[in-house]
Amino acid sequence: MCGCITSIAIAMLCKETGITAIGICSVYDLVTVHKVFPSDVITTIKTKSSYTEVKNFIKQKQKLLIRLFILFASGLILIISRFSVMGFKPPSFQSVDNPASFMDNIFLRILNYSYIYCLNVWLLICPEWLCFDWSMGCVPLITTCDERIIFVIIFWLILNTMIVHIFRPHKDKCLRYSIIGLTMLVVPFLPASNIFFNVGFVLAERTLYIPSAGYCLLLVIGLQKICNRVSAQYILLAYMILVSLFLARTWIRSEQWKTETSLFRSALHVCPLNAKVHYNIAKNAADAGNSTLALHEYEEALRLNPQYAQAMNNLGNLLKDQGMYLEAESLFKQAIQLQDDFATAWMNLGIVLSALKKYEESEKSYLTALSYRSKYPDCFYNLGVLYLEQKNYDKALKAWESATTQKKSHRRAWTNMILLLDDLGMRDDALKIAYQALQFLPDDASIHFNIANILGKSGNFVEAEVQFKNAISRNPTDSMFYTNLGVLYHRWNKLDEAEHMYKKALEIKPELNSARDNLRKLYSLKSSIK
Repeated sequence: MCGCITSIAIAMLCKETGITAIGICSVYDLVTVHKVFPSDVITTIKTKSSYTEVKNFIKQKQKLLIRLFILFASGLILIISRFSVMGFKPPSFQSVDNPASFMDNIFLRILNYSYIYCLNVWLLICPEWLCFDWSMGCVPLITTCDERIIFVIIFWLILNTMIVHIFRPHKDKCLRYSIIGLTMLVVPFLPASNIFFNVGFVLAERTLYIPSAGYCLLLVIGLQKICNRVSAQYILLAYMILVSLFLARTWIRSEQWKTETSLFRSALHVCPLNAKVHYNIAKNAADAGNSTLALHEYEEALRLNPQYAQAMNNLGNLLKDQGMYLEAESLFKQAIQLQDDFATAWMNLGIVLSALKKYEESEKSYLTALSYRSKYPDCFYNLGVLYLEQKNYDKALKAWESATTQKKSHRRAWTNMILLLDDLGMRDDALKIAYQALQFLPDDASIHFNIANILGKSGNFVEAEVQFKNAISRNPTDSMFYTNLGVLYHRWNKLDEAEHMYKKALEIKPELNSARDNLRKLYSLKSSIK
């Protein structure tokens, strides 16, 4: 029992569905271990048993009752613990996540839930429609007389027939297997059924993983019953064809899951009206550098769902990168109107306003973003860049310091602090910050490079050479590293080494004018010495 409850608790910590194992264990204990069937329970209730009979029954089933009590009590404790983590408040969702939950008419809400159950069953029977996300209009709501209601009626007729079959008193060798199969099919699905609480999705294939075990058991029972009436050879052939088809479908679906691109595109033929599908395709395309496709898909996502704040934000980012600041500003402001606590949109608006030289509005946007998300290192970094443009160096340094405090590995913030302190002539402070940055970014080539530049300016050629070589070892393809090391050797009168570094830089980047000019000066110096 301890092992069982511990496993259930661990399963629940991984996914809430894990707690439903308590229901499966209870039914298994009743039906399989103690052979107590639903018809027996009904007969006992109908029969007016005497006190002695009840006492004898409790004595005979003492261990069973104790186990059931422990399971029930453990389940209650786990549920209370889970809700305490949530602050005894249900999670909040938007209407696009689960539109049926936001319907005012209870009858229509139940009808739509029932239709979603039908779809779940159909995915078990014929897993053709598989999609990574079923929200945002993927399953249109039933609001009037609809032919889909027929499927709802068929679903409830079949389910009720199975329940009646289980509760009807009769001798069936497969009865206990049927009960376990139906239990494993229904009980693990209950958390996703919207019965006890609303969930943040319309349909999620992951909720069918455990129920599929119950479905397989019921299917095998059905095949065995058919074998008693039809030749087993034909049933075996049909079964092998079914398994082959499922194997092929599994192979195809696994291929679609190999990359984000193939996964997102596979959803288009299932849910072409799902704005989130187009949003994910756009995001994936933008990450791959395909801005044309990303632009088109973000616009399509907004056409399907004009209230999609995340799509507005990402489209605004895309336009911002293309220098279309006014269009981007408009999108960010729309996203903020839809979701006033959208910290990312506030920060991006600040970046655009800064690019448009609207510094006061930009600062307000950054500070608003930080008011909604206090731990936001990227926002502090961008705020520092704004202060730098305004030549407010103290505020810039404080902003970047906040960024590095919240995120120790924020390379750009560290680099900007080092460069600004160096430009201000505060080389000792710049070196102090640089060595501090190396504690968190020991393999960052740019920090070693900046340290080397500062040491070189100070005339500390030996240590500067070491740092330049550290930078080159970590990033051997950066031509500026070789150029600046060449300059160091040039100043150090190590002319042959300097010539070698300049040539190395030009091998990597032939159009690098600084290396070519320095090499020309080096040749002039060598000829004058001769």
